[in-house]
Amino acid sequence: MNLPWIQRRGSLRHRQRGVALLIVMLLIFAMAVIVTAFAYTMKVEGRLATRTQSESEMEWMGRSGVEMAKWVLSLSRQIPGEQTYDGLNQFWAGGVGPTNIADNPFEGVSLQDVPLGDGTISIEIVDAERYLNINSIATRNPQLLELILQLCGAGSSDSADVSSAIRDWIDPNDDSAMGGGAESDFYRMLNPPYVAKNGPIDDMSELLKIRGITPQLYWGPRSEGGGAMSSTHSAAHSAGHRMEPSTFLGQGIAGSVGLADVFSAVSSGQVNINTAPYPVLVMACGGDENIARNIQEQRAGMDGVYGTYDDTPARGPQDIARLQGVPVMPNQGTPLAVFSTVSSTFEVRVTARLGALSRRYIAVLRRTSLREMPVLTFRRE
Repeated sequence: MNLPWIQRRGSLRHRQRGVALLIVMLLIFAMAVIVTAFAYTMKVEGRLATRTQSESEMEWMGRSGVEMAKWVLSLSRQIPGEQTYDGLNQFWAGGVGPTNIADNPFEGVSLQDVPLGDGTISIEIVDAERYLNINSIATRNPQLLELILQLCGAGSSDSADVSSAIRDWIDPNDDSAMGGGAESDFYRMLNPPYVAKNGPIDDMSELLKIRGITPQLYWGPRSEGGGAMSSTHSAAHSAGHRMEPSTFLGQGIAGSVGLADVFSAVSSGQVNINTAPYPVLVMACGGDENIARNIQEQRAGMDGVYGTYDDTPARGPQDIARLQGVPVMPNQGTPLAVFSTVSSTFEVRVTARLGALSRRYIAVLRRTSLREMPVLTFRRE
């Protein structure tokens, strides 16, 4: 009589056990998801913490590289016979270093893959005096500025307008120059609007904001490739953005270079005749390629290669005429007067490597004395 009831009761117990088992499995699955998510979060946070620690360590590696560059530049100026010039044959510039002393202070020293902590650093030093100073040329020699603009691809009529616009950008007032000058009232009409700086150019990329300066004029033929273009430009630019000293040797330069190849924003204002690339030499010589070519050939020595033992750089102001091949008369007021044999502003590029990570840091130094070399800027590229 009670058999059906017993069967129903047993069936109910089976269903309850099935539901309980399902709930337990769901709980286990939920806990597994939570544990997995927690483990992944911890792993990500661990990686972030490690990367943050590595970034901090790499920055200090970069700063250490800058300090080593300071040591090299200071010691280079103390070498007998080399106190009056900076040249491409010196150790700081990647040359062979001193040859006239028995004890080479850089013997066994390398600027590449220097061990530091758990990583390495590589250091490259480039002087800003190998380029023309845009602020000095614009304010003191507008005729030379127009010539440079023409050699970089601006038309003869456009060069005067662009020269006026550059001088308007630099001068401290809001009075627009004649012709193609441009002050804040012009730039406020652009989208997005901005104002004229009315002060010295601190970064070469500012030129791209000035009326009439196109990417083609700024970068030259490289503007079409896009690979060398960058919105961030420091005083002496990266190696990939610049022409090496031997580039264009014996060739015409008209239309083959951009403003980025010949100008610097931060330098002493004079051009180091020992380190300047060929396009800069041509423009500093007022467009005379014969003088520029003679300078190139004379300072490279018999082998025609820079940085070797037979280099013959100008060792002082009195030696400049030898490289030029023509005498320089005092107070003649020509572009030749912009030359010197020393550099005081240097861009230091430090590549720090730590495990699989690699970072590049760039600093600009000003050598005011053997002991004083303040860092003007320091940034990660």
